[in-house]
Amino acid sequence: MSCTTNFKIPGMLLGNDVKQFNKYTKFIIDTDAGGDDAHAIMMASYILKYIRKDAELLGITCVSGNASLYNVVKNVYITSRYCHFEQPPKIYKGCEYDSMRTFHRDFFFKEDGFGGVQKQYLQELNINENEQLYENKHAVDFIKESIQKYEDQLCIICIGPLTNIYITLIQHPQIVNQLGCLFCMCGTYMGIGNQVNGIAEFNIATDILATKMVLRAEFKNKIILPFDTVLSYSLDKDVGGSIFNVQYNKITKLIHDIYKNVLFETCYYLCDELAIVMAMIPDTITQTLMRGVHIVEDGFAKGAMIVNWIDKMRKEDTSEVAIVTQFDWNQMIEIALKTNQE
Repeated sequence: MSCTTNFKIPGMLLGNDVKQFNKYTKFIIDTDAGGDDAHAIMMASYILKYIRKDAELLGITCVSGNASLYNVVKNVYITSRYCHFEQPPKIYKGCEYDSMRTFHRDFFFKEDGFGGVQKQYLQELNINENEQLYENKHAVDFIKESIQKYEDQLCIICIGPLTNIYITLIQHPQIVNQLGCLFCMCGTYMGIGNQVNGIAEFNIATDILATKMVLRAEFKNKIILPFDTVLSYSLDKDVGGSIFNVQYNKITKLIHDIYKNVLFETCYYLCDELAIVMAMIPDTITQTLMRGVHIVEDGFAKGAMIVNWIDKMRKEDTSEVAIVTQFDWNQMIEIALKTNQE
């Protein structure tokens, strides 16, 4: 296995911020699945079965993003049937549109968000496309009730746009004082983005207002895994192939089929998968920065996350978050490889 750390920040700006994160026992995964989200859910199932037997996934909430909401629900349903879960988690349908109703998509994982193989797997599971695959309770209500019940024990892992969290916050502002931790895969701390302006990241660009308002809220713990931290670590072809390109059981076949139409030009990346592991196994996080961030709402830099590096920005314009910059790469690879085992 190999790791390339391509991007560096001067040490005087990094400082010595090392935050000890709590080990939460209750989790909600909020997702816009998405192929990498599906793989992340698979890794969560392995962690909960073999590593964090003390922890519980309360449910998976769905939000529009990588695909339409209805495709997201189907993708989560399929994935949860090809995992290590003893019992598939309950699925809750959330927000169909982003808060500004701008319908941002990039179809990286094709229109169905599942590499174009969703219908094939629905047929394999003998599922009618019009069948209701989710609970009757809305995701926002489920999130609110779960926070009220579990409070400090609960960590919500957001691996999609923050629309569901934003609407919950609007309707139930008291959750900021109750929720144990909000862990988000979003943004960039060095401005290395994946959108057309080069500096914005997909999850923020999909719902800029939601991101800004959620990060501004004073949750007890707000942790961000930025996209450029993900880019700092890459898999070589041999290890990447052993995760994404093998087909020796139902888990590896699903991963392969989702990713086979996605072009890997030079290397493989883990993205949402890393957020899941870090949130569930916080010891994998080795360095964070506590900094204020600002979300740009308009202009060419729309969707960018600006970091208040040298405390020149007004406090009312920033939101303090813990930004993950380094982690235990070898442990991530080990879990990814073991997830492939049935």
